[in-house]
Amino acid sequence: MHAEETESVGLRSALESVIGDNGGKWFRFILGILRNEADAEDVIQEAVRRVLTRNRSFPSREDVRLYLGRAIGNTAFEMYNMRKRDRRRNVPLEDSNIPWDRASGPDAFIEAKEENGRMDAMLGLLDKALKRLPEKQEHAVRITILDPDGLSLRNVGEMYKIPYSTLRHRHKKGLERMRSFLEQSLSDE
Repeated sequence: MHAEETESVGLRSALESVIGDNGGKWFRFILGILRNEADAEDVIQEAVRRVLTRNRSFPSREDVRLYLGRAIGNTAFEMYNMRKRDRRRNVPLEDSNIPWDRASGPDAFIEAKEENGRMDAMLGLLDKALKRLPEKQEHAVRITILDPDGLSLRNVGEMYKIPYSTLRHRHKKGLERMRSFLEQSLSDE
């Protein structure tokens, strides 16, 4: 017999006695986590399999007990998390109640909702900043930036009969004031 085989036999016999002494306690522990007897049995089998495949040598029976106990706990929580993920994936939903695109999933829906909330907050800040401007600067910013036609400053000035240099100055000063207000608001948060 080789040294590895005697260690393996020593490990097997130590496992048998450790499981005999602690199996009931570990089973109840796992059952408390998983709430399913078949899963609890699977956890113990998987933990023993892991310990045996590693084939480590242990100086004492107590070390085997601690190592196996840790393996059982880790395996139980792995199975619990796996079942939890499976339950989330397999929740029966009616198509009419799904507020998200099936391809992107619920995470994308939540992210989009958060993004919309951030966008609404930013638009509110921009509106406040715009309302704080003097009337002529506010008008210049509104007709140049917020104009849906996307005309140049020169064309907007001609359309509203405002000299180009005046419109450009009001526009620039309005944007500077808005930037200052926004920077102040964001740094206060």
